[in-house]
Amino acid sequence: MGADDMFRYRVDPPPERNRPQVNALSEFVQSQLCNLLDIVVPCSGETEVRVDGFKLMGPDGGVHKLYDGQGRRGEITRGSGHDANGDRGGYRNMANAGLYEPRIEYIARQLHDILTLVELESEGKPVAIDGFHLKNHRDWASSRVASASDILMHASSRCDLNCVFCYNRGAIDSLAWHERSPEEELREMQTRLSLYDASGGIGLFPSFGSPCEFMANPHAIEILGELRRKTSATLRICTNGTKLEESTAARLEEVAPVYLDVSLNSTSPYRRSALMGDDHPEIAIRSLALLKKHGIPYSVIVVMWPFPSLEQALEDLAITAAYAENNLAALVQVNLPGYTRFFTPRPSFDTDKVWRRTVEHVHGLRERLGCPIVIRPSLYEENLTRDRKNMAEVTGTVINSPASKCGLQPGDRIAMVNGITVANRAQARDLLTILQGDGTDSGTLTVRRAGRLIELEIQPADCDYPFTPLTGTHLGAVFMGTGLRVAYLERMRNILLARGAREVLLLSSTLVKPTLEQLLEENPLYVPEGTRLHIEVPENDSFGGNIILGDLLLVQDFIDFINRYLRETGSQVDLILVPSSPFYLSGWKRDLSGRPYLDIEREVGIPVALIECDPMWD
Repeated sequence: MGADDMFRYRVDPPPERNRPQVNALSEFVQSQLCNLLDIVVPCSGETEVRVDGFKLMGPDGGVHKLYDGQGRRGEITRGSGHDANGDRGGYRNMANAGLYEPRIEYIARQLHDILTLVELESEGKPVAIDGFHLKNHRDWASSRVASASDILMHASSRCDLNCVFCYNRGAIDSLAWHERSPEEELREMQTRLSLYDASGGIGLFPSFGSPCEFMANPHAIEILGELRRKTSATLRICTNGTKLEESTAARLEEVAPVYLDVSLNSTSPYRRSALMGDDHPEIAIRSLALLKKHGIPYSVIVVMWPFPSLEQALEDLAITAAYAENNLAALVQVNLPGYTRFFTPRPSFDTDKVWRRTVEHVHGLRERLGCPIVIRPSLYEENLTRDRKNMAEVTGTVINSPASKCGLQPGDRIAMVNGITVANRAQARDLLTILQGDGTDSGTLTVRRAGRLIELEIQPADCDYPFTPLTGTHLGAVFMGTGLRVAYLERMRNILLARGAREVLLLSSTLVKPTLEQLLEENPLYVPEGTRLHIEVPENDSFGGNIILGDLLLVQDFIDFINRYLRETGSQVDLILVPSSPFYLSGWKRDLSGRPYLDIEREVGIPVALIECDPMWD
């Protein structure tokens, strides 16, 4: 298979039809329009127009509904990217492509629909097709590639470990990742790199990424070298550490700046082997010292899986965090353990107990260790331990960073940066980012500490390993997550004013709702007079388990909740507001299953508007 054949996609065979041809023709038009309305919104001037039916201009001039009485689309077959036996036959997964480049899925659907009515020929003989490949890759290059590191996500489709907490266990089809040969991956990467323009952020459409191990690709270092020749940007790599031996660390130093997220999970060989299926755990454990030796900044990731017991896991976390500090890790990220219904139909552990005890334990570790420790999702920690949300409170500082050297301490609340008043956490992070990048020799931080205002002089260039201006952020200050931007509420108000809605249902998440309610209580003008805003939280039935991140909600979760809410409350709702973050993938406003957000409106029959906001994975 050559490089040009790497981007190939399957077209499923057309269904057998026993219905009258006129119905088939109407269904053909219906399917074509539905396919198109999955990637475009018709407009009249600047106004969006919602379309739910059509008329044929021929003798049959009646109205044909695009969706049934409940707003659901008809039985329209969609290409899955697999044959009946699940064999991909050399073609990439269509559902995964649909997440980031739905126009490819659109082409596959259009071809499928055409083949329900016609048979292709070549020189008078029937030709059966089962797929297509992209003709000119440059036609698909765009500015939606997030970073150089995004390109690396394509370079691995295998993992050399078998973690008990891997989110790819039983993943829905759109998130499933299928193993390819290293040669296939290398050819694809070479094609992508040939089209990558770092200065303009131009590249071939991205992918969802993979939980697999980039370093397991035997061409990993070669790929890094080629990517480095295209860009000077920091290359951020997530790795399980199994390949981080002396030779690899030395090669990584050659392509610096590089930042590694090392999924270590434990410094206990026994526990790491049990959790991750690692037959040689000592390699990853020793890798931290190698990274320090070669000046490669990194963070350590620990999934707090309660094995063999919660108490033993907490004790191991303390040992692992201290080991990370001794080897100058930039920070330790503690992931509160999660699982989906695909992982297990029954609860794997007492979520509330494990999560609460972990937060309490981390608070104790922060008092003893200098290496900053962050918890994900951070909003859980904030909701559990802070009455006031969204504050610019520092939870730690990176060792040898400008923030650490200027005397910034855990518990400090940043009140001003260079004399500019700080209102919330997101603003503090933005101002520190500006100060780090504007080339000034020094700046001032005014912090509130133990009820007093203290002014600190900070020098952005005063730093040493593990902090560097190229790989570090916010001058080394570490916060409890990104925070909620007030701009989101301003966008909400603009939508409410433009729509003139009176009864509005705003769908949030368990984690974000407390902060949102606080901000709205403090700033009631964000809700126009005469508008009643009802904030509710849909359950994540699609993934199930203990998943509570709002960004993981699927379209069907919203639909099911809205229908249940309307049925149980009898409420009359004029408008439904939904954060855009569950539909952020490459800007096409689709959820993690590849379904467009407009299906919510089509199913529930109530206008839906997105509040544009960034994902809040932390």
